[in-house]
Amino acid sequence: MGGGRGAYSRMVAELREHGHCHLPALAGRDSRFAETAAARFTDLADDLWNQLEAELGLGRSPDRLVLFGFSMGALIATEMAARLQQRGTGAGGLVVAGCPPPHLLAGRAVHTLPDEELTAALAAQGTVPSMVLDDPELLSVMVPVWRADCAAVASHPRRPVVLDCPVHALGGTEDPLAREADVTVWPRLGGAGSSVRLLPGDHAAVLDRQDLMAAAVLAAADRPSEVGARW
Repeated sequence: MGGGRGAYSRMVAELREHGHCHLPALAGRDSRFAETAAARFTDLADDLWNQLEAELGLGRSPDRLVLFGFSMGALIATEMAARLQQRGTGAGGLVVAGCPPPHLLAGRAVHTLPDEELTAALAAQGTVPSMVLDDPELLSVMVPVWRADCAAVASHPRRPVVLDCPVHALGGTEDPLAREADVTVWPRLGGAGSSVRLLPGDHAAVLDRQDLMAAAVLAAADRPSEVGARW
């Protein structure tokens, strides 16, 4: 929750050695820091959809597009894949990490908690960097963003999404936000060649394996049917 583009610097560096990689900017982060973070999933998805359409307007082919998302970003990427499919121009693949499928999202409304309790709850889940917890000024800036993120996830419709493109999922065996049993459901929601890989560790441990995330994206863009054997 609340992460910016800098959290994926290692992965992006790897991907850009092999081709184009676009990182969307979310309200409340990075170059859009002055904007208010979206607290409704529909608003968040519409914002990202507009950015995706701008990318496709540059002549990029949707069937060569591999969408990636970690945690809340996985829900956004899944929604983008679903919208492309509804438009008749499905994505080439979807890679998700650290997140259960939309219909298996937990129903806990942590966004309604007081600031200190919200921070403690997110820290216990492994979603808050220690450097933020140790900086009161930075913490005061990030709490509203985290609250908006949690509210957006809470507002996401709990319905199954079935995609034609391959779906590749990465999860941690001890991730409280994406239980092993839930992560293994992802391949059932995707097309031929879908796969799942589980790693020992929690939510933060999954994010730390950006080498695997990059490998999955590259494999999905190159030979979608062989991702499971290549990452």
